[in-house]
Amino acid sequence: MPNKRLIGMFRVGTILFSVLIAWLAFRPSQGVETGLPWDKANHAAAFVVWTILVGLSWPSAGLLRLAALMLGLGIGIELIQGLPAVGRDADVWDVVADMTGFTVGWAVLTLPDLRRRLGLTG
Repeated sequence: MPNKRLIGMFRVGTILFSVLIAWLAFRPSQGVETGLPWDKANHAAAFVVWTILVGLSWPSAGLLRLAALMLGLGIGIELIQGLPAVGRDADVWDVVADMTGFTVGWAVLTLPDLRRRLGLTG
């Protein structure tokens, strides 16, 4: 039986992290980079964390479902950033960095028995 309390905690963390990512992605550009010194590293790092949080929040979601969600989020962020009202630039290489982060996050999730040891699967 999955640990519903722990899953709930991961879901709250996922929502809070999603709000943080939305704020960082959609705020007006300041001209000064925040976070890691290379923008693509920021994207990859965010998607590593996001993938792990979503994977632990919905442990029955498989690789394809999680990959589709993360790809959709990455593309969606870039499409919104490309809108003139947002004042940011859309970049296909950001999506590549996002999916690189997803790959690392998925690798962490598939470490032997990680989700089972956390009590997230039956």
